[in-house]
Amino acid sequence: MHYHRVEAGTYYTISKGCIKEANTKWNKLNSHLEITLDSNSVLKRCDAVVDSQGNNSRFTPINEITYCTNNILVDVIGIVVAVGEPSLIRRKDGSEVTKRIVKINDISTFTVDVNLWGATWQGVGEDLKNMHATQTTVVLAVKNARVGYFNGKVINTTIATTIAINPYIPETETLISRGKIPDDLLTLSCVAGQLNSQYSRMTITAVLERTSLLSETVETTIRAAVRIIKTDSFCYPACPLKINGKECKNKCVQQNDNVSFCSRCQTHVPECNYKYLLQMKLQDHTGTLWATAFDEVGTNLLQISTKDLYMLQYDLTTKRTPQTIIKGVLLSSFVFTLSITTDMYNSKPRLKATVTKVTNINFQAECTLLLAEIARMSTATVFSTN
Repeated sequence: MHYHRVEAGTYYTISKGCIKEANTKWNKLNSHLEITLDSNSVLKRCDAVVDSQGNNSRFTPINEITYCTNNILVDVIGIVVAVGEPSLIRRKDGSEVTKRIVKINDISTFTVDVNLWGATWQGVGEDLKNMHATQTTVVLAVKNARVGYFNGKVINTTIATTIAINPYIPETETLISRGKIPDDLLTLSCVAGQLNSQYSRMTITAVLERTSLLSETVETTIRAAVRIIKTDSFCYPACPLKINGKECKNKCVQQNDNVSFCSRCQTHVPECNYKYLLQMKLQDHTGTLWATAFDEVGTNLLQISTKDLYMLQYDLTTKRTPQTIIKGVLLSSFVFTLSITTDMYNSKPRLKATVTKVTNINFQAECTLLLAEIARMSTATVFSTN
């Protein structure tokens, strides 16, 4: 009823509407409330000058896009670096759609690809192309765009996306006063569409803050020391039988001295394979995090197989014990790849971290990474103070 009367970028006065909590199942916008209009509602265009300084955009810095989960909606703003030519994309269902890529960077000096889909590639895309060719600085603000992944994180426009060129907001003035980044300094930026895995490195505090409310599994990398490994139960008896060509690995319950039972296979197992189940606390300079490591990771970390470590408990001919071997890696630093999920426990979000890979520190690579980060931060500081 009112849909065709509404234009993006135009202000309206609304009366006789119903305001309520937003239904997040259908409303994916960054608002906790929504207004529902019916046949009795009045929608009137506001021709008076409205102060747009009170805009509700919450712009996400481009250097944080890499930590965002796919399909969430974000607001971004940046200076247009390049405007690509339109290209025809064939979808899986056989239909075709046109896409145009616009590269933008912000005060963090990072760059991200904004994919203009559908009608926006022609209208907004052509305007951006002409303005970018003739003007010194063009600022593009994108509201309610969807985070995607194609050889790295990208921003995709949707039917709910609002696009503004050189909007009258403080962020625009900040970016214009900074000006374009020279090409020789732009190479210090991390292009979000071409992210190297080293740039997914996070601190433990960042992991806790940015993943505590996520609804899907994310993967990241940290450099941390092993603070604690629980030694009372470092492994479990696993079923060695095959299911669809793969090892069952289900935990077996010992029924007597010689036979165990697998509830998954519903059969008795004469001899189990032992698998690592390490509960360990990781620590870096920002905080601590409890994580779980399974068999392959445990073997790489402790440099001994689960069965050999387990049998040391009964070997009276050596002074080596599981406790001494585990203590040998404490306070040692490694690079850990973590799989992070969040579930609800007692109505509160609970973070669960699983170590999927552990590697020794390559100090030459670490120095290269730190120097690149220092250079990027220095560049951002220079432009933020100008």
